Amino acid sequence: MKIKELCGGRADLDGTGRADPTAVLDVPCVLLRPDGRFADPAAVIIGGLSWIGSRFMRPPEELSSVDWSALTHAYGPADDVPELIHALYLEDEEQVEEALYELFGNVHHQGTVYPATVEAVPFLAHAALHAVLKRDHVLLLLVVIADQATPADPVTEAARAAVGAVAPALSSCLDDADPAVRRMAVRVAAVATDPDAVAERLTAVYVADPDADVRADALTALARVDPDEAREAAALGDGVPAIRLAAALLRLERSAPPYPAELIDVLAADGTHADGETFPGLGSQQDRLTTLLTADVDAGLAVAARWVAAGDPGGRGFWLAEDVANAWRDREEQVVAVLAASLPHQMNADSLGLRLEAIARWISGVQDVEAGLRDVLLGHAASAEPRVAHAAQLALARCGDERVLTGPFEPCALALAVAPGDALAHVRKALPAADDNSAIALVSALDPGTAAQLLPELTDLLRAGQAVIPVARVLGTLDGADREVLGLLAEAMKSDNEMLRATAAASHALLTGEAAPSIRVLEPLLTTGRQIAWYLPEAGRLGTAGAPLVPRIEELLGSHEPWPRMAAAEALWRITGDSASAVPVLTELAGASPVGLRALETLAEIGMTPAELRPRLRHCAWSPTRLMSVGWPPEIPHPDEKLRATALRLLG
Repeated sequence: MKIKELCGGRADLDGTGRADPTAVLDVPCVLLRPDGRFADPAAVIIGGLSWIGSRFMRPPEELSSVDWSALTHAYGPADDVPELIHALYLEDEEQVEEALYELFGNVHHQGTVYPATVEAVPFLAHAALHAVLKRDHVLLLLVVIADQATPADPVTEAARAAVGAVAPALSSCLDDADPAVRRMAVRVAAVATDPDAVAERLTAVYVADPDADVRADALTALARVDPDEAREAAALGDGVPAIRLAAALLRLERSAPPYPAELIDVLAADGTHADGETFPGLGSQQDRLTTLLTADVDAGLAVAARWVAAGDPGGRGFWLAEDVANAWRDREEQVVAVLAASLPHQMNADSLGLRLEAIARWISGVQDVEAGLRDVLLGHAASAEPRVAHAAQLALARCGDERVLTGPFEPCALALAVAPGDALAHVRKALPAADDNSAIALVSALDPGTAAQLLPELTDLLRAGQAVIPVARVLGTLDGADREVLGLLAEAMKSDNEMLRATAAASHALLTGEAAPSIRVLEPLLTTGRQIAWYLPEAGRLGTAGAPLVPRIEELLGSHEPWPRMAAAEALWRITGDSASAVPVLTELAGASPVGLRALETLAEIGMTPAELRPRLRHCAWSPTRLMSVGWPPEIPHPDEKLRATALRLLG
């Protein structure tokens, strides 16, 4: 740790590592040993709190005594902090809100704190007591600064501990007339460095505060500063839902699945009222609920079903079912049932479309989709709302319902990409009208036989510059491409888009049998290109004609980045036909990650299952929980389905 960085550079260090004794009081997080030397970092942070605690808070008049330019926050030097803190005391709501917005963005930026944050805490504490407006938001800023359950570095620990040191001085906020101020004050008190200094006040709040949410927060805070299981057990019988929910969460977090039925009943009855704001060290009630209920799959699905049956307030049942589906395998039947039950509660097209998209994501895992649900999907498939219609059609296609091709509507491109039966006529009609994303999905799903029958439509897309990369790739698989196609590919080989350039080069070589022009395109891309892992598969498509690229590909086998290593191994095998160099690299990378899945798929294509890979494959195949996650919007199908299927294929 750099003392000057943490403490604003105000301590003068000499060559012996001693501090200027006259500067000690100006250094809020620095302590001296008896010999005058600086203490070790941990003692600096923890011991230095006595300085903060002795001052508790600092008025805005003292802002000028801090060298803010020597401190940093999210956007560099913290010169702007004094002005922002001064603004907290104004009586203009708009200016106060603007100052808070800026402070939330610079001294606490997306969960990260900075040296300036530590110095700002005493000033923020003073504003929390003495400002006129938005004092609950000032306290909330202190709460999120303290919301570091496992400090990872000295500055983070110092910021959290600084809030803990000033917490007792903010106890008067527990008597504020504004319940929002009282609630945030309770959360600050929960991280007090001296729990005894706040325990009695928090107990009084829990017993007598007129606001149920404040009492519930006080119960949660007391679990940290003055634990008492008898108090929590009694709270489970409280007549106030917020109190029961707080008590149930505390008790569940000290147990393990499967959870007691009586506690799950509390979550089912009261959990839709869970708070979304963070509690320091715990996170929000919503996040805590989700964590608990996805850990106990049966409880999670039961609670989700009860919430949906009660009208699905706030969409909580839907989101919980989605979280369970993303966490556990082989629960699609129960998940889809919950999602289907939520459909009648939706009041607008976006929320309905969102739920239909979720059904489409999971419905292929349902062995026998009920006729009633199929009919509901068919009805929505004819909706005038595109998002609703497209999601319902995709769900029909993914459960193998051929009515997606015969219903009273034009099937969307996404549904056609996985539609059962002969969809050629529909595909021919849909391609010209599809947007880029739909066209990409549809073209990527074409098998060579269907693609060959759609050569005019694919040529039109390439000519129009639509879905050009998948179109360029699929054209390389077709026999009989005409002069216009070759000309379009040759032009694409000069594109500013490096990925299109590489794809067109490989396809042009495959169609003409002339590799030299394509090698001239690919060779520099494999050396200086921005997406080398993308260009390597295109090199591999050349087969033996890509031999001039082998020396560079062999160099990339030693890359420190997993994607280029994996793609180099795959390309080397495709070009040389020799798996000896590729298989060890693929085996090392194989596993439950995007690059690991691609490595597994390549090993399956090679037809080799190294013995040392089998334990990983068994885990990938038979884990009860999902091993791969998705981003947003989530992929359809879920990549974990591909992982499992590929692992089973390799295990034979």
